[in-house]
Amino acid sequence: MKTIYTLFLFVVCTHIAAAQSNEEYYNPDSAFVKPLFDPVEPKVNNFKKRKTEALLAKYGKVNIRNRWYVGIDGFIGTDKNSISNTFQGLVDTRTAGKSGYSASLGWVNQEKWTFEFEYARVPIYNRLVISGYDPLEYKLSNDKNSMAMRVKRRMLFGKSNSCVRRSAFWISAGAGIVPNSGKQKEYLEFEGYSGRGSNLAPDTLMMTSDTRTNTRMTSFVDASAEYIIKVAKVIDISLYGRKRWGFGNSVTTDLAYYVNRRQTQSSVIKSDGTGLTFGISLRYVFSLGYDFDDEQNAK
Repeated sequence: MKTIYTLFLFVVCTHIAAAQSNEEYYNPDSAFVKPLFDPVEPKVNNFKKRKTEALLAKYGKVNIRNRWYVGIDGFIGTDKNSISNTFQGLVDTRTAGKSGYSASLGWVNQEKWTFEFEYARVPIYNRLVISGYDPLEYKLSNDKNSMAMRVKRRMLFGKSNSCVRRSAFWISAGAGIVPNSGKQKEYLEFEGYSGRGSNLAPDTLMMTSDTRTNTRMTSFVDASAEYIIKVAKVIDISLYGRKRWGFGNSVTTDLAYYVNRRQTQSSVIKSDGTGLTFGISLRYVFSLGYDFDDEQNAK
């Protein structure tokens, strides 16, 4: 009986030892366990890239190849008049003040040069002054239309990256035309009396004023200095001063002086539009051409 028991114990111990020597008994099968991370190729976030480019463009840190804008201007100015005869101080003329507005279309190249077309609704005035205890003043205007083309140059003042859009000074030179209808604009008559002594009847005085525009188109040239302020990505404000020289009289006032219904003298007031203008312009950029390649090459 002991022999059988000893043999049984030996077989059990041998089985346990064989089980301990088997590595698969302690190592679970990992063939079905999925790795925690799969290696993948990095992807470019195009949305983020486009957003970055938009921010760069908004804050003016990329080169601008070209852009188009439209503008609305409001301004005040002066017209210089001339008179040939004052009728011994009875009449005179003075520099006439004026106001107007305009619309413009411009193309900017490389933030250096601008080519601009402008249509302006602005009068050219003759100013008639009649002396007396209560002086009378009349402003006599032309058809109030003009068109101009201008070339503008940005003043860099040593800044290296000239193609970056920012606030800056610009100077310009332009030329334009004033279409004239040749029509009569206003006709005025003035009457009065002049005493010649206690025993003499007073003289009857009369003066007529006939204002007409030129039958031909006249022209002008101008020079400007302006400071353009970049307000937002597509909005600029310009503050400018402009000197204008006219060629040909756009509006003429013919004066005739009568004593006892007999014409004794005549005079002419003329204005060609020569004067100064100061204004403000609000501009909207409706087309922007960026130059990202140059920006990347610069880096």
